[in-house]
Amino acid sequence: MNDHASLLCHVNLANGFRGGERQTLLLVKALSEKGFKQKVIARKDSELVKRLQTISGIDVMEKNMFGFDAFSETSEKTLFHFHDSRSFPMFYLNGLLKSMKYIYTRRVQRSPKVNFMSKKIYKDSMKIVCLSSSIENTVKESFGKSIDSLIIPSASAGFDHDPEKSLEIRQEIKHDFLVGHIGSLDDSHKGQLDIIKLARQAKSKALDIGFVMVGSGRDELLLKKESKDLENVYFTGQVENIGDFLSAFDVFIFPSRHEGLGSSLLDAIHFGLPVIARNVGGISDIIEHGINGFMVSESGPDFFTPLVELYENEAKRQMISKANREKSKEFSIERMTQSYISLYNQCL
Repeated sequence: MNDHASLLCHVNLANGFRGGERQTLLLVKALSEKGFKQKVIARKDSELVKRLQTISGIDVMEKNMFGFDAFSETSEKTLFHFHDSRSFPMFYLNGLLKSMKYIYTRRVQRSPKVNFMSKKIYKDSMKIVCLSSSIENTVKESFGKSIDSLIIPSASAGFDHDPEKSLEIRQEIKHDFLVGHIGSLDDSHKGQLDIIKLARQAKSKALDIGFVMVGSGRDELLLKKESKDLENVYFTGQVENIGDFLSAFDVFIFPSRHEGLGSSLLDAIHFGLPVIARNVGGISDIIEHGINGFMVSESGPDFFTPLVELYENEAKRQMISKANREKSKEFSIERMTQSYISLYNQCL
């Protein structure tokens, strides 16, 4: 692929910076470190563009949703790697997809819209990359088993941490045991109202547990209102030092109502954290119940029972921590990058 280094062009036109954008950044950075020259088409003034500026050897093209002039700057031999689907309809309507060689990484579990256009987009792709078996099943159920797909999981971000900062976090929160969550504050997706319910249960049993939600989002005011009478719930807002928080936590809680894979879950197991998660989407590709975490039922979930077990049983926590540090090796940046390099070589 290095012989064709200039022929790789990533496309991610997302406005925000969530799991998909972090994974795009991780891949581009890892490929750059291996000497690959790449183009990246990204949304003008987005957080992704800002972070891409720190990577050497890449050509970043800032465009809005209609910046099709970007594609006139690419060779007909270019392999496009789409990291989100926002641009597909406009590319299709402008006839751009007809002559493109492209792959698409699908990151979400929900069923894609099925119409003439989407069928054409999926079937003309050289490969549909899915983050988990759950996503791959959804794609094949929607477009047929003949869809050429491949599973390449996300990677843990490999966050650094400062032990002193982590200690400061624990001291500020003033609870002996910390249950942490990282994600956009969006209950319809991430299920954070269940964390508040869990905090209420812990308070009623006088358990010395603090519940920490790292992130921001549209439901921030709702969640703060619902927990205003609870002194064991903490909101940090957006933070850069995610590794410091992961290192400070004793348990990671992941109550998502739907999830393709869950990149913050990969970061949690990288830090050896025991996980309690709702059994949805691709989470079962990561968590084996009772071995490296606990899975609770999708409907009527009981997060409290496994939490109490972890709270009271240090030996169990240590056993799970060891299992997760081992499991994390399956989700390394190097492994993800090599999988994509193999795919790029195959396509070119």
